[in-house]
Amino acid sequence: MPRKKQAQGAGGIGEYIRRQRELANLSLRKLAEQSGISAAVLREIEAGLRNPSKTILQSIAGVLRLSAETLQLQAGFLDPRNPEESDVAREIRRDPYLTERQRDILIEVYKAFRTANRARA
Repeated sequence: MPRKKQAQGAGGIGEYIRRQRELANLSLRKLAEQSGISAAVLREIEAGLRNPSKTILQSIAGVLRLSAETLQLQAGFLDPRNPEESDVAREIRRDPYLTERQRDILIEVYKAFRTANRARA
C-alpha cells in the first residue's frame, strides 16, 4: 500500500498538538469528543499527514486551553515577528514542552525583570 505523503509544514504543528494534548493528559479520543473533530482527522494531523485549517486549530485550542493564536503561529498562519516582543519571549511562546499558562507566566516574569532593569539604567 503506498504511503501518504507528509503534508508540508504539518509535522511541526502536529507534533506540537500531540505534546500539548499529552501535557493536558488527554487521550486522542477525548480531544476528538471535546473538539468535535474526528479522531481520524486528529490522528492524521498529529502524524503530519494533514494540514489543519484555522477552524480546526481554533477548536483544538479551546479544548487544550491554548490561545488560537499560539496554534496558528505554530502552524505558520501568523507572522512570528511581533516587533514589540523580544526574541526570548517569542522562543518561550514556541516551546512545545510548556503549557500556555507556563509560557504566559515566564514571559510576564521576563518582562518584569526587563522593566525593572530599564528603570535602574
